[in-house]
Amino acid sequence: MSTGPCSTACTADVHPTAPAALRRQRSLRLSAALARATARPPAGDGRRHGTCTAARLLTAAGVRVQVLPPPVAWPAGPRLVVANRVSWVDDLALRTAVTALPDEDAAVWPGLATVRGEDVTAQLREGRGVLVRPEESASCGTELGRFRPASLQPALDAGVPVCPVAVRARVAGRPTTATAQLPGESWWRSAARVLGAVDLVVEVHQLAPIDPRRGTATEVAALAEYAIAAVLETDPPRPLSHPRRPRTHAPAVSPRTPVPR
Repeated sequence: MSTGPCSTACTADVHPTAPAALRRQRSLRLSAALARATARPPAGDGRRHGTCTAARLLTAAGVRVQVLPPPVAWPAGPRLVVANRVSWVDDLALRTAVTALPDEDAAVWPGLATVRGEDVTAQLREGRGVLVRPEESASCGTELGRFRPASLQPALDAGVPVCPVAVRARVAGRPTTATAQLPGESWWRSAARVLGAVDLVVEVHQLAPIDPRRGTATEVAALAEYAIAAVLETDPPRPLSHPRRPRTHAPAVSPRTPVPR
């Protein structure tokens, strides 16, 4: 895990593999899907509209979503879904994969509903699921920043379970940073990498739920962070261009292991 922001070095080895004709076709389809999302206002709370629109945008961009269910079923009813933050791609993937409305800190899409930050607790108490991204900033997809406890506090206040989700991208079965949108980078530059990828799959790993009733927001944030980090760190070797970063956590010391003096 790392607390440092990612840079353009993280995507230096990402090159388009899709033919130029396919990239142009995807670009036109994506533009049309965006126009449709803007022109057609959602009905009700906009969740069904958001799911269908997200699916159309991903299909137009040539992205496939693979959902991996949790080892322990999520409890029925309201829940706070917690996911790592990479870019607009995983925001759309999560809209199709989990029943939770993203808070406004997620990517903002025309015509797609979000929940204001101050309304998250109220939405949970009313029986709705909400999706939050506790990291300070987006990463390239191979790193994970520290989770802000304040983002998890609504789950404690409303007494609802926390359901972690790890999102990672694959191209031809290997980890990739193609879906990243780095600080200061335009949306279209990020989209160009996605449109140029062949066999791009976004994996949505639904993880075991966390009961927040016996812990603090800091403790629950740490549990969710480590659950998601465990999935991201099981990847094969990372892209060569990704800078190596020191870990921010010391390994646990066994009671039988002598501690250096």
